Amino acid sequence: MVYICAILLNMRCPHCTSKPPSKNELPYTNKDFKKRGFYRRKSDSRIIQRLYCKRCKKTYSHAWNDPAFNQKKRRVNYPLKQMLASCVSQRRAAKLLGISRTTVARKLIYLGTLCPDKHEQFLDSQHQQIDYIQFDECQTIEHTKCKPLSIAVAVAANNRKILGMTVSSMPATGHLAAIARKKYGKRPDHRIQGLKILFKGISKSLTATPTIHSDEHPYYKPIINQFFPKARYIQSKGVASAVTGQGELKKTRHDPLFAINHTLAMLRANVNRLVRKTWCTTKKPERLADHLAIYMDMHNVVLTV
Repeated sequence: MVYICAILLNMRCPHCTSKPPSKNELPYTNKDFKKRGFYRRKSDSRIIQRLYCKRCKKTYSHAWNDPAFNQKKRRVNYPLKQMLASCVSQRRAAKLLGISRTTVARKLIYLGTLCPDKHEQFLDSQHQQIDYIQFDECQTIEHTKCKPLSIAVAVAANNRKILGMTVSSMPATGHLAAIARKKYGKRPDHRIQGLKILFKGISKSLTATPTIHSDEHPYYKPIINQFFPKARYIQSKGVASAVTGQGELKKTRHDPLFAINHTLAMLRANVNRLVRKTWCTTKKPERLADHLAIYMDMHNVVLTV
């Protein structure tokens, strides 16, 4: 009962508080509203308390502050989140849940905006506690192999919690480089900027002198020295990939970068658009970032408990 009263005391009228108060207007108090019945929300059959504002003579409820306000199918939010982090495509998820593909596409954006806020709370809870991380990059495509994307991932080495992920554009390499330039023009390389954004976001969770481990990519060391000058930086030589593990696991008994390589293998196995041989491809990098944020939340909360 105390919890319910505390909620009601904080339920300021959205109609009154949305306007700037006048000079002669008194502060909003719990005497300015009263209970006025209930209503059953169709989307999840919950009973919601309705309130009446004595100032503006309008009714409202505490549901207006819910991120899922006005959603008609909020029951499918969590099942869809599980499916998107379990290698289920958007079309198949729509069939299994009995909703349209448009609804799935919209809820992907909705869930992709909620999960980063939860991840920020997770990073705040790990404030200056993580002393050993590993990071690396994996590649995927944007509609065609001529337009590759780089995904920078950092994990805590002791428990494989994902600390952050960024998506960056990069030019095509190898035999596709000339074809890509001819067909799509010169493609910018934003991988260094993506790594800087990644390290800036996770820096508050690391100790003053963390241990950072990666492979021997040449442009990693200057970035580490810029963001973590007191860190102990270790670079290990990359080895050949194994057939299993989506090409991320390595052909060796002891892999010094096992935490990051295993996480990347799980990422490719559980996010449908990242599977090596698939017809589900990313059309917009922004949607890939949303999908990765959903998986990151499921990985940290469910898969690595």
